[in-house]
Amino acid sequence: MGEEKKKDLMKGWARYDGSEKLEPRAKGLMDFVGRCKTEREVVRYLEEKAKSLGAAALEEGAPASPGSALYMNWKGRAFALVRVGRLPVSLGLNFIISHADAPRVDVKQRPLYEKDNIAMFDCHYYGGIKKYQWTNVPLALHGEIHRHGETLPVVVGEDAADPVFIFPDLEPHIDRNMNDRKASETVDAENLDAIVAHRPNDGEISAALSAVLKDRFGLDDSSFASADLALVPAGPAREVGFDRGLVGAYGLDDRICACATLEAWQAMTETPDRTAVLMVMDKEEIGSQSIGGAEGAFVEQLALELLHAAKEPADSLSLRRCLSKSVALSADVTSGRNPLYDSYYVRDQQALMGNGVGIIKFSGSGGKVSANEARGEIAAEFIEILDRRNIPWQCGSFGRIDKAGGGTLARYLAQKGIDTVDCGPALLSMHSPFELASKADYAALCDAYLAFFQEMTAPK
Repeated sequence: MGEEKKKDLMKGWARYDGSEKLEPRAKGLMDFVGRCKTEREVVRYLEEKAKSLGAAALEEGAPASPGSALYMNWKGRAFALVRVGRLPVSLGLNFIISHADAPRVDVKQRPLYEKDNIAMFDCHYYGGIKKYQWTNVPLALHGEIHRHGETLPVVVGEDAADPVFIFPDLEPHIDRNMNDRKASETVDAENLDAIVAHRPNDGEISAALSAVLKDRFGLDDSSFASADLALVPAGPAREVGFDRGLVGAYGLDDRICACATLEAWQAMTETPDRTAVLMVMDKEEIGSQSIGGAEGAFVEQLALELLHAAKEPADSLSLRRCLSKSVALSADVTSGRNPLYDSYYVRDQQALMGNGVGIIKFSGSGGKVSANEARGEIAAEFIEILDRRNIPWQCGSFGRIDKAGGGTLARYLAQKGIDTVDCGPALLSMHSPFELASKADYAALCDAYLAFFQEMTAPK
């Protein structure tokens, strides 16, 4: 391979290796994804950060004047952080919208049962996972318990002194016919139930556990019915490789983009021309429905609140015109090329680790089904901005036609009249308990998002 080609394949590192921003940004990312393992934890983190930065709550009547910082917590499931620009809000917004949810395994409403001297939680997986990857992995319990009008956050399994939980798989000595099953049948979904106790009290394990849960968390049958509890991989993010060039963690899809957007938002030292909006949404992994999803009301509600706070017309037509003059990055990850599986990719269509941010003009599967296809004019302007700032970028893809595919929340933004382009880093082992990202790509991502906030203009 020629030297120029080699440089082109590592242009992320060519740009950022030795940069004073590289390691601090990576450390910030590792801290963020280690702290925030559910969408509710992301929202709480962002709200605390917004307050520490002096942002005011938009729905409490804070004015939207140029340079002001505003935030909006949408029912504890989604969040927006806004820097008001010099131009009127009615001339459009620059959105960067990521999602805070990630594949996990949720605890059912009536979870506790006992069998064969072991107490178990009955569970239901969330999002697209390879179920066999989640067995025999130490898990932590994250979530919230709601009672008497109050919400109690729950985290068990992250501290070194905490117990962890596990989905037990069969040993190969017993499961001799596993080679006869398809990978999708290796682990039955109903067998993703977690071991939660083993010590009896008067001969009953579940009764002893119920007493502990009641005493420590106030959990009983009625509170389980309304609780938001999930099992996620336990432990912190880690550096990967002898050279520490990669970050490995649970939930990089898509919290790496949420973290990069926050980094970019904080890096705006001057008031931008157009109002810059960081948003994180919920339920992207299962179709973007529900109260916090991109198909819901949050985007329109935020725009209306901003128009009202800026003392600009906030009727339905004004809202539609504002959104039609807005531009969004659907901040989501793409699939990186795995060096062990060449047959799953087509020549140079796949994003490479360490080669910069991925620009994905269209997504979907098969014949571009369920895709958002960005207008070429919009993609071209964003690429020109990146080139002017010497920010490395590459094209992204989800593998072979008719054999692979994926979607983001971009199509739901486009349905609201917002021109939208997908932009995010390549990952390896996406949707597994331990995903991988390049430190160089993350540095490029932070710079790309800042450039978008500062330079993207209204769609033509």
